[in-house]
Amino acid sequence: MPNKFESNGIFYAAELPLSWTPLGRLQPLQNEQWQHAGAALLRALAVLETPVAEVERDTASASGKAMERLEAKLDLALSLMTQLARQQAELPPLHHVFLRAKSLEWFAESVPAVQQMVLVSLHISPKLPQALMLPATVTGVELEANGISRVKANFADLSEDMEEWLERTLFRFHRRSIQQSHSRQHDS
Repeated sequence: MPNKFESNGIFYAAELPLSWTPLGRLQPLQNEQWQHAGAALLRALAVLETPVAEVERDTASASGKAMERLEAKLDLALSLMTQLARQQAELPPLHHVFLRAKSLEWFAESVPAVQQMVLVSLHISPKLPQALMLPATVTGVELEANGISRVKANFADLSEDMEEWLERTLFRFHRRSIQQSHSRQHDS
């Protein structure tokens, strides 16, 4: 499926839970809430994925060791809460997704019409069961093999904060995939 995708620039390609619903008109207040929640979600994901600095790990002081134990307990609590929330949440089906800072492509059997405004619910990380709610306009639908279509959509009215955090997240994911690729090549 992804062989026709233009891979220039920074993007994130993955199998992610995704659903969409038609959106008649974009309500500014609702969009502002989605943007705020999305940026908060991406900030939280960045914090969860940030490793503890080696300098902090080597702290020999009693307060440093106490902070390390507290952080380990908080990590465990967050992990358990996330696991419980994931069990309670009904995730949408997985779709092959290409995410960019201003657009999204996904492959599906049931697709919206071209020029239709949709609200995409995208679960970007298993670490956080909350979905990004992204209003978008469908710019293209191409029939692929086996009744699967590729949907292309541009995000509508993303806030500066949301755009910035989406770009940061994509850059982080992109950098990680390059590091993993180099590690696999080095191990081979």
